[in-house]
Amino acid sequence: MKKAASEPLIRFKNASLGYGKAPVLTKVDLDIAPGSFWGILGHNGSGKTTILKTMLGLIPCLRGELAEHGGLFGKPRFGYVPQKERLDPLYPLTSRAVTAMGTYRKLDLLQRLRGAGHDDIVNRCLADCGATHLAERRLSDLSGGQKQRVLIARALAAEPEILVLDEPLAGIDITTQHALLKLLKDLKDQHSLTILMVSHRVSAEKGLFTDVAWVDEGRVTTGPSTAMFASGKISEVFKSEL
Repeated sequence: MKKAASEPLIRFKNASLGYGKAPVLTKVDLDIAPGSFWGILGHNGSGKTTILKTMLGLIPCLRGELAEHGGLFGKPRFGYVPQKERLDPLYPLTSRAVTAMGTYRKLDLLQRLRGAGHDDIVNRCLADCGATHLAERRLSDLSGGQKQRVLIARALAAEPEILVLDEPLAGIDITTQHALLKLLKDLKDQHSLTILMVSHRVSAEKGLFTDVAWVDEGRVTTGPSTAMFASGKISEVFKSEL
């Protein structure tokens, strides 16, 4: 059955999110529409990553409703760029090998039926991220911005409907930040991606967001980015950056 155009890929309704029996966030109402670019904003430790982990199925939704739509079996495909990559820098993984990790799926038969081999997918994703020239270099030898391009390529290799990035600009200089944000915009346009990006700062990326989820004191407030930034709720906190 074809998904209705207005049907969200992800819907939280009156949800409590957290770990074990202790909620970090309560009364969460959040609809992620296809083609949107969400900024998940708030202080460090406010619960932003908890939202992502619940969406990705890494932790359960404690209470309320989490509905997902998309993919072959009613769940959207995710590509995930974590906040901190834990690959051992002593292990000699090339950028090509890291990108290929994104192609590992349980449903390899379906991938073969689509006619796309691992090498084709890896080459395409590296090219889309402007990282073809990095393919044979070790990840541990790359700069911060170069590593992020490779990790985004790995996420794209999962052929996602939703690209999820947790603090992708942390520790990267402003020039490289702008280059990565342009990359994300281009990828969104070229692949019709829905993007969710966690950040605790908003200076460089705020112009890309279509929608914002503001996470603060155990609650999530959502709305169009223009209204959220104009409301003063976020600008008061980030007044030094806006």
